[in-house]
Amino acid sequence: MRIERQGDGVRIELSAAEVRLLRQALERASFIDTPVSAQADIAAFCARALEALPTK
Repeated sequence: MRIERQGDGVRIELSAAEVRLLRQALERASFIDTPVSAQADIAAFCARALEALPTK
């Protein structure tokens, strides 16, 4: 994993194995107890990230 700060943002470079781990973590993140006020934002973020990640 390589992480670079770019102004207010961050760029993360992952290996294929790390992408698989991130995909699993994001799929499960929507099931973790979170404050009700944050659930919609977390679910939306996870969905966008999962759609952007390569499947293989």
